[in-house]
Amino acid sequence: MRDIIIKELGKNIKLHVIPDEKFKTVYISYCFHRGLDEDYTYNALVPAVLKRGCKGYENQKKIGEFLEEQFGSRFNTGIQKKGERQILRFTMDLVNESYVGKDGLLAQAFYFLNRIITKPVQEGSGFRKDYVSQEKENLKNMIQAMINDKMQYSMERCIQEMCKEEKYARYVYGSVEELNSLDPDRLYAVYQDMLATSPLDIFVVGDVDVEKVEMLIKNSLDLDRAQTKLIPDTIIKKVGIKQREVIEEMDVSQAKLNIGFRTNTSFNHAEYFPLVLYTSILGGGPHSKLFINVREKSSLAYYAFARLEKFKGLMLIGSGIDQKHYHQALKIIMEQIKDMEEGKISDSEFTAATNAIITSLKVAKDDPGQLVDYYLGNAVAGADYSIDDFIDHIRNVALEDVIEVSKRVKADTVYLLSPKEGDS
Repeated sequence: MRDIIIKELGKNIKLHVIPDEKFKTVYISYCFHRGLDEDYTYNALVPAVLKRGCKGYENQKKIGEFLEEQFGSRFNTGIQKKGERQILRFTMDLVNESYVGKDGLLAQAFYFLNRIITKPVQEGSGFRKDYVSQEKENLKNMIQAMINDKMQYSMERCIQEMCKEEKYARYVYGSVEELNSLDPDRLYAVYQDMLATSPLDIFVVGDVDVEKVEMLIKNSLDLDRAQTKLIPDTIIKKVGIKQREVIEEMDVSQAKLNIGFRTNTSFNHAEYFPLVLYTSILGGGPHSKLFINVREKSSLAYYAFARLEKFKGLMLIGSGIDQKHYHQALKIIMEQIKDMEEGKISDSEFTAATNAIITSLKVAKDDPGQLVDYYLGNAVAGADYSIDDFIDHIRNVALEDVIEVSKRVKADTVYLLSPKEGDS
């Protein structure tokens, strides 16, 4: 049996079922796709407002009572950025009804999610005003709190500088300026547009019958959709890069050095598998060149790692350094990049990186949330690799493939978050 069964439900709705007897719970996630366009702040706010209540469960108390009655089911909403699109998610995690001897739990979950998504608490012709104002403040606080996590902040700022003229520069949770001038009517219009036009992927993970799940969704989901939107493909910028440096001063004790690279490689291309291995060898853990040569041997970084933004064709290096070591740390980091191009990769580095990737993929198979995230990535990119397929591709990558893909990786932006002059 395939890892995943995909069914077209019509009106640009796809059902993805991952049937697995080892799970004692059923994990459900409704994922609406939105372009990362001028409504991105409104997109981010919609799930938070919908989470507050719906007809029949008008507030958090009533929702909590319902979830308790369902043997402690969990419900959440969220927003993700995958390439130049936002994914608005509505998720439930409930005990499998066969383990508690009570029929109807799964049906109740689907009906509840439908009410949350399609029947919000209204005031006049829009959302309930106090829910909007409270969630607006919560979202604003979340955006502003990013600055407290300097590692995350510096990485986000590197992306913003690197992709300044691209949609990808937009922050997944929106902007404070947009929230300050929020138009409630526009918010409700964006919500209605989500229901009517956004492609929808529904994921169900657990020991379930596929036909029963399909029937329950068709019977419960109340969406009036005539014509849905096509989300444009994410633009992956090609080479021809003039590397630039951005230095931002802030009241910090430790400098953050981030480097953004264009990989010139798409997630659904064959070259992506050697790129994954390349990134792991370079900065994927204690086995990596950055960890060993920048952090351990040279003592130039408190941390150093590399990660892929696979839907945008980017690789990002993050490190925490002393300001006085900036140029030296940058030099040694770039030396690791050059060594990769020249094939200076040991058998132990190659093997450790391969094993680390395969282990993380196997771990994902045991976590419903990670499984959904993996297959949602496939849906975004138009790829069709099961996790086992992905593992096989990684096992088949040769050293020459890694060296070849390393030549496509080009430095774009060096971003330094530096202590204010006189503070270091």
